[in-house]
Amino acid sequence: MIPSHLTELSQQAVAAVAANVASGAPLVRCQLLASEFYEALKRELRATSELGVVERAMVVAAANQCRHAATASISPGAMLVKLRNAIALLQSSGSIPPPTGFRPILRVIEGGLSR
Repeated sequence: MIPSHLTELSQQAVAAVAANVASGAPLVRCQLLASEFYEALKRELRATSELGVVERAMVVAAANQCRHAATASISPGAMLVKLRNAIALLQSSGSIPPPTGFRPILRVIEGGLSR
């Protein structure tokens, strides 16, 4: 069973981020509001808790969603979607959906034949 404080904190974070996204707040502010939830997930994973294998996997998947929400190139709306996905993972009945595909980030490698 996922600890209730994580569920409550996730709902508070999403509500705060949603309000800030709606008001046009900068991405960094939205990420700062969500960071307390992400840190709580990481603390839960580090603690020697009584989480079962399935619950631990759900917390890991939720933490990964939060980590993706913290990237600098994400839009505030996409960040909110990631946070809502994290909540959905924590509230799921134990079945973890497969990860959705992420768009690759293409980078030019300087030097060599790239001229």
